Amino acid sequence: MYLGRPNTPVKVMDFHLDRLLALPDVTVESCQEIEEDICLNLRLLNEGINCPHCQHYTEDIHQNRPGLIRDLSICGRRVYLKVPRRQFRCSHCGKSPREPLLFLKPYRRHTKRYEEYIYQRVVATNIEQVSREEKLNYDEIKGIFDYISRQHLKKNWQPAKRISIDEISSHKGHQDFKTVVSDIDRGKLLEVIDSHTQAGVAEALKSQPSQLRNQVEEVSVDMWGGFPKVIKQVFPNAQIVFDRFHVMKTVNDELNKLRRRLGVTSKRSRYLLLKNAANLTLEEQTELDRVLAPSPCLRIAYELKEELHLIYETSRTFTQGKNKITKWLRLAQLFYHSASRTIRQHLDGICNYFIHRTTSGTMEGINNKIQLTKRQAYGFTNFNHMRSRLIAAFDCK
Repeated sequence: MYLGRPNTPVKVMDFHLDRLLALPDVTVESCQEIEEDICLNLRLLNEGINCPHCQHYTEDIHQNRPGLIRDLSICGRRVYLKVPRRQFRCSHCGKSPREPLLFLKPYRRHTKRYEEYIYQRVVATNIEQVSREEKLNYDEIKGIFDYISRQHLKKNWQPAKRISIDEISSHKGHQDFKTVVSDIDRGKLLEVIDSHTQAGVAEALKSQPSQLRNQVEEVSVDMWGGFPKVIKQVFPNAQIVFDRFHVMKTVNDELNKLRRRLGVTSKRSRYLLLKNAANLTLEEQTELDRVLAPSPCLRIAYELKEELHLIYETSRTFTQGKNKITKWLRLAQLFYHSASRTIRQHLDGICNYFIHRTTSGTMEGINNKIQLTKRQAYGFTNFNHMRSRLIAAFDCK
């Protein structure tokens, strides 16, 4: 291919660098290699700007102070852009506006796409690993992550019809519970609240616009005393649904206490008793029969647990579910004193499950992702860090 005059190949190279860089309104003037890094000197293609104060066009440059900006790496080599940072003078209004650049936010030292890349990498791994990969210190990576997190968090709380409210512990083995709010239909984490008290949770949720809160039709919660009261205050149009998972957990916890009280401590007895019968293998069913054989009392309690599970699987209306659970309680109260009392106190909210049959699968998936994020982060330095990391994990694809 004929390239023309001797300097034409250089222009072709610059064209390819422009295509490779893919940034708007700039061209690569020259390329330098400094040790293992690449520095691209850029020239801005626009001669002037429209003044943001009065909208008049001006080409009168007041000053130009080039800045060194970090961009995405190329073939494992760090890339820096030498970008003109021009300040214009507007003769119409007398202001001196700074030129906006589509790929760079004001007063930032990294391109938008590089900061978004850092954000995504921290979500997928952790700050320490990204710091090593990008050869930036911990505080700089954390600063980028926190900055982008704030931009994402502004748009994360979206209208939702069905939400769940649950608790998590920020550190394993500690009682420092936080409250998480999730969108059931989208499988998204909406908010993390630095409180588990009724007043603290209510205050945080009331900060959301009333128009948004009035759209919520269903709130799935556990049977902790504070949550239902909060829902009535904050979501006036919402129906309370006590999560199926928490109801079964209440029964399972008491079944396990009964097992220990009856002296059934054989290996795997707890696992076999709490596992759903439908999921047992033939070998496990045989093993379970041996566990239950010496104790008719434990066998009846186990069968009652399975009967409640079957009620959840087969009931199709509020009335049908309520009638079956009411009948179940008459016998269950002999074996599950505490659980029966709790279920009876919250019966309507429990039976609201049968109206929409909101499964706990979404909530379990959210909780699993929360636990994974906590492990990847190697613990959280503070609440704001935890909140940013958790919401970011659901915001990223």
